[in-house]
Amino acid sequence: MTTPRRSFRFTCAPSEIPVVEEMLRLQGYGFEEDPFFLPARRAFSEPRPLGSSLAAFFGLIYIQDRASMLPPLALDPPRGASVLDMCSSPGSKTSQLAWLTGPSGFVLGNEPSPVRLANLRRNLHTMGLMQTATCCQSGEKLPLPDAGWDLIQLDPPCSGWGTVEKNPRVLDIWKDGKVAPLIRLQRDLLREACRLLRPGGVVVYSTCTTDVEENERQVLFARDELGLVPEPLGDVPGFDLQAPQGCEGVWCLNPKAGDTQGFFVARLRKPGTPSGPAPYTEDPVQAPVVSEGRLRELGLDPAQVPTEIGIFGESLHALPIQALAALPSALHWQGLYMGKAGRNGELRISPRCRIGGGPVLDLEGAEGLRSIAGLLQGQSLSAPGGLEAGCRSVLMRWNGTALGRLTVKGKRLVWSER
Repeated sequence: MTTPRRSFRFTCAPSEIPVVEEMLRLQGYGFEEDPFFLPARRAFSEPRPLGSSLAAFFGLIYIQDRASMLPPLALDPPRGASVLDMCSSPGSKTSQLAWLTGPSGFVLGNEPSPVRLANLRRNLHTMGLMQTATCCQSGEKLPLPDAGWDLIQLDPPCSGWGTVEKNPRVLDIWKDGKVAPLIRLQRDLLREACRLLRPGGVVVYSTCTTDVEENERQVLFARDELGLVPEPLGDVPGFDLQAPQGCEGVWCLNPKAGDTQGFFVARLRKPGTPSGPAPYTEDPVQAPVVSEGRLRELGLDPAQVPTEIGIFGESLHALPIQALAALPSALHWQGLYMGKAGRNGELRISPRCRIGGGPVLDLEGAEGLRSIAGLLQGQSLSAPGGLEAGCRSVLMRWNGTALGRLTVKGKRLVWSER
């Protein structure tokens, strides 16, 4: 089966991209670079759906419409920055923002729907993004202090007219006066973003619709009613930008069959200059943390663990330093799932954890990929010699890039997410 021009991006470290490219090629996938964003690619040959590739299974790539990658680029967070994503699921922009800010950064993804929140957390877990946290709150009334964020991504619910190629009925579903509630919600979310922004902070407002009422006129509302200042966005290579209606300096894309969906992106700055540091919470989350000794017992090198790992009942979760400093416990936020905690004090790290330390199984080339595919189908491999008694997991690498952890079963290794 061939699906021309499908867009995806690498979620791995930049240094690992050549390895993952080789993994895809050995599985028969053909793709080309997309010049607007370093990790972006466009597939032109798929022997099987790209989502079934080993690279996708291990969270090393993320399938995403190329237009959907534009809002994080418009926000342009620096390395190490903290970012709020107000409407986050399924995690496309949350994970891209995490890639941009890097392991030392922090991204909070809020998703008001519990069902969609579960999908968001599952995707972030697959990609192993320990610099993220999630919460389930109404985006219009987030329990966060005023003026606490320098960077906010707002991709609110919209009519989705730009997705007409994928969803042909969308123009019939959202027509006449049915869009009015969405417009009110978008304005409420913009008001909340304005409250949360520090002076001088930036919010990027984006939609996947071509509706002027939800796009250009919302920018004018933010300017005239909220006092936010639109900042012109420059040209972006490889996109056929359309002329906006009523405001300048925004990105407008109409749907283009086999190329991009329709999208709208605007960058808005809150006037003023920040005074002093961002507010710190006086009510941080409290949880016992896994000690360095226990991390070593789990086969993890403490020097490679970028966050604390907290114990919450029967599960382990990452605790980014920025989250502990800024997020109140009343937000009910959750760091990335990292494994299980038994009632008897036993800890088990998630097989999705790619942190180094402890014993390693190195696989290479096409033969290594066949072994990995067999593991995912329930087969096993011989455990490397010299494992210490009580060793429960072995880090699996392919061509030097960590993929996940195999469970030790006697003298065999298996892939198990139970």
